[in-house]
Amino acid sequence: MIDPQEFEGILQLAVEQLNQDVRANPAYHDPQAFEKRVHEVLSEVSAGHGIKIAPSFHPHAFPDITANGYGVEVKSTNKESWLSVGNSVFEGMRDPTVQKLYVVFGKFGGMPAVKWGRYEERITHVRISHAPRFVLEMDRDSRLFDHMDVDYDTFSKLPPEEKMRHVRKYSRGRLKPGETLWWLEDEPGEEKTLPLEIRVYMRLSQGEKKRLRAEAALLCPEIVKPPQRSKYDRAALYILTAHGVFCPQARDLFTAGSVAGKERGGKYLLRSLQHIQAEMREAAKQLSGRLFEEYWDMANPPVTPNDRITEWLRRADKLAKTWKPSDHLFKDEEQA
Repeated sequence: MIDPQEFEGILQLAVEQLNQDVRANPAYHDPQAFEKRVHEVLSEVSAGHGIKIAPSFHPHAFPDITANGYGVEVKSTNKESWLSVGNSVFEGMRDPTVQKLYVVFGKFGGMPAVKWGRYEERITHVRISHAPRFVLEMDRDSRLFDHMDVDYDTFSKLPPEEKMRHVRKYSRGRLKPGETLWWLEDEPGEEKTLPLEIRVYMRLSQGEKKRLRAEAALLCPEIVKPPQRSKYDRAALYILTAHGVFCPQARDLFTAGSVAGKERGGKYLLRSLQHIQAEMREAAKQLSGRLFEEYWDMANPPVTPNDRITEWLRRADKLAKTWKPSDHLFKDEEQA
């Protein structure tokens, strides 16, 4: 295997030729034609260096081109931009022979141009669509892995669930107050599925309303805080993102007279929680541990229903300030 400096010299020579090609011949602006031309030029300029330039082992494998332990991923855009959404963070079909990765990027909007870069240095972000994918930027020095507690080489060797832990931690750190993550994938191909139709909360059956309120209350104990405008936001966002149900007035989930029973006056929030204690216990049994990890911001959240209820009470007591939820909730039923 030649040393990285020699291979990078080959890439530089190739890019100089490719810049001439893409400016002289618009046919190379087609993604497949550009990838083919990158392969041809790399083969030409590497002659005499004792390396073999070859396509990867499968049309959908990563990267596109291999060269004696090096890999070259080819990207292009017809926009006047050096940004592209790249490969899945899971890299499920990565060529096992590749030890060091590079990217060759063709920009065909405006003045056509080509650049090369070290792959891990060009990754600036993770974008979530149906699956988490790296974002590559050739003209911006903001390396994703400078903001994660892991380097790219280590990350690339992790199992999918460990990769997702790092991606969730990074994405969670970018959230603004009141925002939450709508995706919780742990496995490649496992994607968050939402209903195609958004339903309105007020039109649901009473049983479904109670179930959704119980899940939201359990995951978002901040609803017990003293009055403030935003304390119900995450609960309403959970119901929307997890179940496709829109509640126009988030506070009505827990303070409206219709959820607090027939009695008037007193603490509506407390009575509304007392009415859904059984449903909260059921939610503690059924909800995924990943939800508690995300909404409670815990690396190892409680697993058993009893422990989840106990942890919720601990958090609620700390957040409530002017009253103590554990003095009123989950007192009369035996935890099961």
